[in-house]
Amino acid sequence: MNNFEGFLRSDGSVGIRNYILVASTVQCANNVAIRIAEKSNSISIVHDFGCMEFEENSTRTELGLKKACENPNVYGVILVGLGCEQIDINKLYNHVKGLNKPVYKILIQEEGGPKQAISKGVDYAKILEEEAKLIKRESAGLDKLVVGVQCGGSDWTTALAGNTVIGVMTDLIVKNGGTVLMSEVVGFPGSEHVVASRAVSKSAGIDILNMVTDLREDFIKQYGQIIEEVNPTPGNKAGGITTLVEKSMGNIKKMGSVPVQGIINVGEKVSHPGLWVLDCRAQGPDSFVTTAFAMSGAQVTAFSTGRGSPLGNAVMPLVKITGNPATFESLNGIMDFNAGRAILGEDINKVGEDLYKKIIEVANGSETKSEYNMNFDYTIPRNQSIV
Repeated sequence: MNNFEGFLRSDGSVGIRNYILVASTVQCANNVAIRIAEKSNSISIVHDFGCMEFEENSTRTELGLKKACENPNVYGVILVGLGCEQIDINKLYNHVKGLNKPVYKILIQEEGGPKQAISKGVDYAKILEEEAKLIKRESAGLDKLVVGVQCGGSDWTTALAGNTVIGVMTDLIVKNGGTVLMSEVVGFPGSEHVVASRAVSKSAGIDILNMVTDLREDFIKQYGQIIEEVNPTPGNKAGGITTLVEKSMGNIKKMGSVPVQGIINVGEKVSHPGLWVLDCRAQGPDSFVTTAFAMSGAQVTAFSTGRGSPLGNAVMPLVKITGNPATFESLNGIMDFNAGRAILGEDINKVGEDLYKKIIEVANGSETKSEYNMNFDYTIPRNQSIV
């Protein structure tokens, strides 16, 4: 399985979905964007920003919207604004148009109010939906596939099975020509030397060590606390994880055995296939990191969760994996893959090969539970390195 069937884009990238996005440019337009998506076969992206932001934050908001539209899984876009916000909807519109993607824009003030804006947005969405149906999948090599790997809501099985099975999958993706993005930088401390030792060059290894050193210093400067005081989380501890070192040892299992090519920033794309570290240091929910993966071009993410999480993403499917057999049974409605088979005695390499096959199935169009449940999160990282 060295290829997949996807949608070829004009820039040479390949999407595994033909999503239609309804993106709000400002908090005031969120409700209209949500209503358009509810009344059509589209997905809304909303946020609490877009106006009265300092330049740095405004740049992050704009980047998050641009990169959502750029993702190869997105066929077309409807931009919804109020009409007097800080984010320039015309600039964003021209950016998407320059991607050779169909795009429409709606300003609530110009349309006469929310009701009229929703009606126009639904009409636009129907046009895009009919157009998208005409595009057929084509065969593509794994050099066109970018897979994020992430864990959240971890317990004792995450390191032993969930992340270790993902590591086997990582090896197979990379060895067959694909790319894997790993982040969760706040989960590196204690094992950063192991990650650095796997780098392809001395300079890349030093970059990794410096990244974690900076993270530790930022915690002390900003919060007056060391990172170990807030990580592991209460849920991690309840699940059997006792220290950050212990958590980080499990975290890096997702790397598999392939070398680390280097570090990229949020919104930056890799220069060549392989395993890369995405420098997203946002402290908070897992949706920050999964959104960062999407912003850097990932078409799918393998997400390991021992305790269970309904997380999804607006521009890419999440394959939800658990290393806990009990969690797989109790939360079967949100889980896609039972890595807990390894806990029960199955060969871990065989389970990892099956996860690799599952990722290819999803790339070929198989629906994930996050999509079925309409878990379409998109949380723009606020405190991270950006392009």
